[in-house]
Amino acid sequence: MIFRRLEGGTSINYEIRYMLILLTAIMNQTAVPSLKRRINWEAILKNSDFQNIAGLVYLAMLGIEKEMSEDCQLQFYGKYKKELLLREAYEKVEEVIMWQLETHKINALFLSDTSVESLYEKPEMAYIGQIEILVEKKNLPQIYRFMRDMDYEQQEDRLGNGIVYTRVPGIRIVFYDAVPIGNKVIRQQFSGAVRRYQHIENYIYIHRLTKEEEYLYRVGRLVESYLTGMLRIREILDFWQFQKLLDENFHWKAITELVEKVKWQEFVNQVIVLATLWLEDGVRQHYGLALELEEYIISRSRDSEHLDRALLPYEKARLDFYWRDREGEWAMRKREWLFPPREYMFQFFPILGRNPFLLVFCWIIRDIRFLRIVCANRCKKIWMRIYVKMLDMKAKFRERFQKKTEEKTENDIHNINGQETEGEKDDEEDENQK
Repeated sequence: MIFRRLEGGTSINYEIRYMLILLTAIMNQTAVPSLKRRINWEAILKNSDFQNIAGLVYLAMLGIEKEMSEDCQLQFYGKYKKELLLREAYEKVEEVIMWQLETHKINALFLSDTSVESLYEKPEMAYIGQIEILVEKKNLPQIYRFMRDMDYEQQEDRLGNGIVYTRVPGIRIVFYDAVPIGNKVIRQQFSGAVRRYQHIENYIYIHRLTKEEEYLYRVGRLVESYLTGMLRIREILDFWQFQKLLDENFHWKAITELVEKVKWQEFVNQVIVLATLWLEDGVRQHYGLALELEEYIISRSRDSEHLDRALLPYEKARLDFYWRDREGEWAMRKREWLFPPREYMFQFFPILGRNPFLLVFCWIIRDIRFLRIVCANRCKKIWMRIYVKMLDMKAKFRERFQKKTEEKTENDIHNINGQETEGEKDDEEDENQK
């Protein structure tokens, strides 16, 4: 299917199509078709790295690498080797963090971890970008302390509400105090104490998701990635592989009803159609909308109002409240963002349909809501720093107190020994006199 689309030509360039051919070949363990046209391997390297599938593309092109330059071969091998080394590093890091959480008696739910390797036939086909952990808010200062002691550096997560810790050679650990999904209905499914989730074997405080909960979380993360312009081929590939492992014991009815309730069913359907179009032959479904989604992903999140309305009609407006790391865009759209047009405001304030003169008051209400979010985030960071400093001061005070107590005890013991020695000398002198 992809080969026929490649020869026919589409709005996406030739190298991208051949990259998808390589992806299909390695996933289905089939031979790569030979093409007469010259391939720009540098472009394939750049795009596959952006889509987090450079390791898969390298495995697929083994045997045909003679057609590319030696420098490009070395770069592909470097990307593949880095993924292997990171995978091994993540496995060790995951064990250490689990041990730390268990030792400090912190209930933690692993939202994403190194278990992604089990989705693929070979572990080296998987890609681990980060480990995501859900904890309770009260435990964040304690986590900050032991992560700092392990030489992790804290960074700001401007697209989410998590706390990111990074360390060489590229380890990325994200702690959340609330599930990182914006939809209120889905968030409600993950509300409650962390300890209510099922335990991981041999652990008391480490928890994991059930298959149904993991399905909802993966769909929610796909939606969030789409809204923030970060959707990648690798995420769709992981979701496709995960869905293939679901058996007849999976509660499809309840999950489908929930997905339909939040109006995500069309988005999920088109993601599945697109994955089928990439990885299987003989697709008989209508895939026009899936091709739009493909172009959205390949073209690095080019805006498409038609695609937004068709896939997520009630979610696109939430982009307005995301932290965006685009200073130039902020400067250009600041006024429009603070004072959007009436048609946009009508989505949140239907009263404007009858009373358009209330637009100014609606602007004020909306901006107050935004300021509340900003102030809450800043207060949260300030509180975190103050609380951690208090913990450090408490620990230092305790160490000094223990040290003084030990010194006092040693002095007392020394004095007692001295008194005993003097008493023995007096007894000896008395005996000598006698």
